[in-house]
Amino acid sequence: MTRRRLLLLSPVIGLLIFISYATGTLAQSGSPDAMHIFFSAGCADCWPYVQETLIPALQAGGVTAQPIIHDFTRPGGRQLLAEKAAEVGLPRRIADSLYAFVPRPDGGLLIVLGHVPRELLEELLARDDLPRKLVIQQPKMHGRPEEYRLWSFAGEVRSFPIDTPLADALPSLPPSPDRTLFDPVEANVATLLPAVVVTGLLDSVNPCAFAVILLLLAFLFTIRKRREQILKLGAIYVAMIFLVYLAIGLGILSTVRLSEDPHFVARVGSYLLIGLGVLNLIEYRWPQFPIKLHMPAAAHRKVNQLLKVATVPATIGVGFIVGLCTFPCSGGVYVSIITLLNAKTTLAWGIAYLVLYNVLFVLPLVVILLAVGNRVTAKRWAAWERAHALQLRLWFGLVMIGLGALMLWVIIPSGG
Repeated sequence: MTRRRLLLLSPVIGLLIFISYATGTLAQSGSPDAMHIFFSAGCADCWPYVQETLIPALQAGGVTAQPIIHDFTRPGGRQLLAEKAAEVGLPRRIADSLYAFVPRPDGGLLIVLGHVPRELLEELLARDDLPRKLVIQQPKMHGRPEEYRLWSFAGEVRSFPIDTPLADALPSLPPSPDRTLFDPVEANVATLLPAVVVTGLLDSVNPCAFAVILLLLAFLFTIRKRREQILKLGAIYVAMIFLVYLAIGLGILSTVRLSEDPHFVARVGSYLLIGLGVLNLIEYRWPQFPIKLHMPAAAHRKVNQLLKVATVPATIGVGFIVGLCTFPCSGGVYVSIITLLNAKTTLAWGIAYLVLYNVLFVLPLVVILLAVGNRVTAKRWAAWERAHALQLRLWFGLVMIGLGALMLWVIIPSGG
């Protein structure tokens, strides 16, 4: 397959990857009565803990489910873990090196993360007042445990000193909610909504997309198209950019969700955003620098050819090409917010936030389409964009660097 065909098919491929992944998360990971335990075979302490502590403690507490052991570093193991976590509603932000999904004798669900001491597990299973769904975590891999954490799939994760009796800790947890696809608890609105709105509006200040819609409108006025025709073709152009960019985002989201460490992926996305911001500053200071975040010359020639046709199919082609080529222009912002969504919320909420992001992404194009009401205005806007292209690069680069730093050191703490 040629590079050009691969480029044109990439949004479709991304959407197919996403559909495949989303469908897989609805499947059951083996028998629903089994106890699924996931860890890395490279962890020297994990298997002894599972064999000598975890399984005996669970069996002593009345768990009769057959343990099924998975190595999530083997091919397919990471995806199986992601499917199991999605199936029970365990968010990506709660992670560890060892996972045990345990059907309790009372019909509830217990999820054990990390190396929880045996006496704590036995004390837990001896109680009859547990939330319907409960996560217990001991995050320290080596040495004497100092704390344990509890989460009932509602509110925040609570931490307690290791010697705190469960009789004192459990009453502080809210009851487990009935899970819905868009559980408000998993929306993480305080962190993600401002991040999505800010980055969506930032990414929308995109010289590539701006220049083309202004050229399209100016050309349509030049050939004396009626206003109704101009609005129709302009709306098709905006809709195609929205669909292509959304498809790219869905493909990236479905891919990064396979990562074992979502916070590491988010930090990589932040560094990418900073790096692309630096490239924008370099282009502002040295316009002849060979590396540019622009539409490729071949794509630019094709867009100019299609603009002169000014038909519905040609406008669809223009929107498709510009949607693809917009990603290299400002894709660092997009990748960064997608990796943040992957680390901080569920797949369903991630998709909802992506839709919102892309609505904001095309919003300035809609404003331009509605505001440019005559040929003179359209030509003036196009001339202004060409005259201030470098200044836009400067501010765009500065904001990208600042946003990347904010995500890296505030929103995504190094502790994960």
